[in-house]
Amino acid sequence: MARFDQGKQVWRTATGQVISGGVGSDGRLVAVGTAKGEVLALDAASGKILWTTRVSSEVLAPPAIADGLVVVRSGDARIVGLEAADGKRRWMYQRNVPALALRSYASVLNVGKTIYAGFAGGKLVALASNNGSTAWEATVASPKGTTELERITDVISSPVLAGNAVCAVAYQGRVACFDVNTGNQQWSREMSS
Repeated sequence: MARFDQGKQVWRTATGQVISGGVGSDGRLVAVGTAKGEVLALDAASGKILWTTRVSSEVLAPPAIADGLVVVRSGDARIVGLEAADGKRRWMYQRNVPALALRSYASVLNVGKTIYAGFAGGKLVALASNNGSTAWEATVASPKGTTELERITDVISSPVLAGNAVCAVAYQGRVACFDVNTGNQQWSREMSS
């Protein structure tokens, strides 16, 4: 793993792991996940490995870091909140996964007090960052069609903040935005995803 600044290498660290998702950073901490379900945190200035911890399965999306919390999505539809200082688990949120679901590479959105994450079945969830409890749940897209393939509506994008709205995209082409505080839908459109 390496950090570059204007094309010049600042540091390089051998992690001994295959990095499976992107890189998350808050400017002070850099976090990555592996195919074996490990999360590594490095000092952004020096590249020194500060801690390593394990989650329940592979990490395919970049960790999201804010306000002393590293939030990771594991491949088995769990969202884990880790203390940025030492990697200890603060909380874990888990959902049931349908028999047929897309493999999600979408990151979560960590905006301090609230974590936003999309899931299989077209759901967008807002979680409290202090304990992982559900603040609200909304439907980005509802299943339609007669076959299981036609009925896939998994949220496939990382949620995006747009003013007082959080937006997400579902497989089969639906974009929806919701009030960040209440989860009430502000608008939705059929669009190619």
